[in-house]
Amino acid sequence: MKTWPSPAVHTPSMFGLLLLAASLNAQNQSWDTANCTEGVLSVPRGSRAVMTCNISNNFTYITIWLNNKIVFYKTPQGYFRWEGWELQVQGGQAQLVINDTQDVHTGLYSWYLRGCQGDFRNVTLNVSDALIQHKRAPLEAGPETFTGVLVPVFLILGIGTLICCMYHRSKKSPGK
Repeated sequence: MKTWPSPAVHTPSMFGLLLLAASLNAQNQSWDTANCTEGVLSVPRGSRAVMTCNISNNFTYITIWLNNKIVFYKTPQGYFRWEGWELQVQGGQAQLVINDTQDVHTGLYSWYLRGCQGDFRNVTLNVSDALIQHKRAPLEAGPETFTGVLVPVFLILGIGTLICCMYHRSKKSPGK
């Protein structure tokens, strides 16, 4: 009777080939070390906001959500624009730019980054009222004002008094 090798005999060798392929791939590609804008980014309304993510390898794709709504979905390499957002993906560098931030841009941005591995990153964008430039109040009469005005007045009065005294002395002198 002829016997066939059981599938269990081939399983370890196929498993070994898969492990070998995975280890060779890991040796050829470095791990994606994501370096992204993190935490809270605050900008005045109407200004420019920039969020970046960089990884060790090229991006396969990027997906970005704002408050659980998709802004960009599985975006490959290139330049993309949509409703005020601009996304530039080149190699392992990605940059999301909003040139004229408005209230609709406020919230939690969730990034799914895909290179050799996948990674999630979050950043919160706060858009606030523009900084108001206050007009400078007119100078009030303070010590600087009194010094700036009184010193010249006293100098003029002192010089004038000195001139008057000299004039009157010259009239009373016996030589005349």
